[in-house]
Amino acid sequence: MNNSNIYPRVLIIYHSRINKADQFHISIRGWFADWPKENLAQIYSGGELGEEVFCRYNFKIGEKERRLGNYFFRLKGSSLGQSTYSLDSNKDFKKLHKLAFWSLFKNRAGNFLINTGLWELIFKPVISKEMMEFVKKFDPQIIYCQGYNLTFSWLPVMIAKRFHIPVCFQTGDDWPSHLYKKSPLSYIIRPIVNKAVKSLLNISTIRFANGRLMAEDFGKRYNMSFEPLMMCDSISRFHAAPTRRVVDSDTISIVYTGNLIHGRWASIVDLCTASKQLKPDGLKIMITVYANTIPPEAVNKILKMDNLQIHSAPSHEELPSYLKGADILYLPETMDADMADEIGLSISTKAHLYMMSARPVLLYGSPITGIMKYAKEEEWACIVQEQNLTKLSEAVHKLLTDDVYKKKLVDRGLQVVLKNHQEDRVREKFLTILNENRELKA
Repeated sequence: MNNSNIYPRVLIIYHSRINKADQFHISIRGWFADWPKENLAQIYSGGELGEEVFCRYNFKIGEKERRLGNYFFRLKGSSLGQSTYSLDSNKDFKKLHKLAFWSLFKNRAGNFLINTGLWELIFKPVISKEMMEFVKKFDPQIIYCQGYNLTFSWLPVMIAKRFHIPVCFQTGDDWPSHLYKKSPLSYIIRPIVNKAVKSLLNISTIRFANGRLMAEDFGKRYNMSFEPLMMCDSISRFHAAPTRRVVDSDTISIVYTGNLIHGRWASIVDLCTASKQLKPDGLKIMITVYANTIPPEAVNKILKMDNLQIHSAPSHEELPSYLKGADILYLPETMDADMADEIGLSISTKAHLYMMSARPVLLYGSPITGIMKYAKEEEWACIVQEQNLTKLSEAVHKLLTDDVYKKKLVDRGLQVVLKNHQEDRVREKFLTILNENRELKA
């Protein structure tokens, strides 16, 4: 059988463009990695970070695909400030503090406008003639979507009804409960969100959730079946990768890779402070963060940490080498109760990669986060679940000195990877379920 016939033609409707190498689409690329690229198309609205697109066919939402679209793009281009700083190895990172106050002001003003939800009500999505031709020409057998905002909850339903295409819905966090919850107009927006979520779930013939806990919670909440689907990668590529250290041989290396939003940067500052408590023990520790952006509010505080270095994120192919080069891998989450509640069902996209690297993992964050629950259940990380610098320091010391404990964590992590995250099993499940629904197209 032709390989292209095994894999259904999938139209991915997702807000940011999926690229071949970035930090933000690891999960989607993992599930669709085996797909012939000519069987993948995407409709997106922005987030063009990088030039190598993942899908063969791509359609960017423009003025014609929104009601009052010309006004929307004028406002979008002029009134929104930076939400993050791009990090470039050719720039002097220390100069960023001079811009932090103004960028922070613009960021908060822009976020206030966005977080009200009014933008989505005024500038609702429209199926233009051009979008219609794009869908017709590709002729998808399944729509894949994740929602996350009103526009990308409405659009899959609109296209599915217009073209009679089955829908695969997947969620990685509990956005249906939190979208526009803090809006000053939440009493207007939240009922609209709830209605959009129910419409999307009702039209979906496949419903995935990232992990057992999320699948069970969503299943009970909406009285519908949700299938757990874990993030995946190949442990063999970690075995084959050379080890790369970014510190001197006499320095302890603690590494984090990922974004710094949602309060994670504050947990990194805590680690820097806690690690200094170990200096009397003669331990020289350097924390290395691999990230491509930094929130403006974090700049000045991060600059004060003399035991922290920040580098641009390595490519997907290079990442295993840098993870294997660490003495400890750090997985920070927020300690803020409201932020933690928003990710109370979520599993970090880095957890399985950390486990595959066969390095000990230190998890620091609120006990109500989904990743903390997963680590407790499967026992693959050293856990600090309260904002206590002494306990954080003690955890670092234990991971550096207790070889038996460290080996126990690493071995358990590898067991969890083989059970839950090995790519051949996860992708086979994903493909099988999508193929069972491809024939539902009218």
